[in-house]
Amino acid sequence: MLQQTQVSAVQTAFKKWMQDFPTVQVLASASEESVLLHWQGLGYYSRARNIHKTAKQILQNGGSFPENRKDLESLPGIGAYTAGAILSLAFHQPEAILDGNLVRIFSRLCEWNFLPTKDKNSKDAYWAEAYKWAQAGSPFLTNEALMELGRTVCKKTNPLCKNCPIQKICNAFKNNRAAEFPPKKETKYVSWIGFAIAICDSEGNYLLQSSPKSPFLKNQLTFPLFEYADAFKNVFPGIAENIISFENVKRFAFTGIVEHSITRYKIRCSVLCVEAKNRKGLTGTWIPKQELPKKIISSFAQKIVILTHDF
Repeated sequence: MLQQTQVSAVQTAFKKWMQDFPTVQVLASASEESVLLHWQGLGYYSRARNIHKTAKQILQNGGSFPENRKDLESLPGIGAYTAGAILSLAFHQPEAILDGNLVRIFSRLCEWNFLPTKDKNSKDAYWAEAYKWAQAGSPFLTNEALMELGRTVCKKTNPLCKNCPIQKICNAFKNNRAAEFPPKKETKYVSWIGFAIAICDSEGNYLLQSSPKSPFLKNQLTFPLFEYADAFKNVFPGIAENIISFENVKRFAFTGIVEHSITRYKIRCSVLCVEAKNRKGLTGTWIPKQELPKKIISSFAQKIVILTHDF
């Protein structure tokens, strides 16, 4: 849960998760819908799906959690960092971890003006440094201490260098250059402009589909989405007839605009609400309006739900 998500956003969800899924066996037997609802608000829902798949795979393999890097990294969603964290923190093995906190610390310690994502040599350099630290006594304590150091002292902005216990070996501190490291990561956002179509029947049930034609929210139950540059002209878009024919439209209205960011996408999404004359030809799952907040897990789609309230 803490991968690419802040502690403050995780605390409540983690407590609920551990309460409802206390063992691998309980998690493996849970429905995907339940697992995703427990992940609501954390984003990157593929993480939840991978945890669910991993729980099932562990049971199939006899119920024992792997205690070596190779077997761990063969499980869904477990990469080098997660495997190292499990082996170090859970099994107390001298295994390296490398998260954003450690990258920041190592960049400042060594005055590295590159990130591990630059190329293979850069990645190897950071992992070599991480392994060096992991060879200390009680590696799980060392790794945990480094992560905590990065979170509380060696911060992204305004690092508390004067309070740092490893300032004597930090080149950036010696040269008063801590603010220059690590180099800023350039994030290139892709603009997505379009609309979501929220179709209801006469009884207030809404149509959701699990495979919207968009680069995000894949395999999630949500409103159909269309990338469409002219989605803000208050004219029924012809492309929407891929979902519902205009002859089956009783009434429609554009009820607002949702702006949202998902991973590398900057989204500007108009919401087209439609009341259908009947359900003929409309494929998907019909959900009563009052149950939409429980069935829809994405915070982006939750914003769309809000814009259906006055339709």
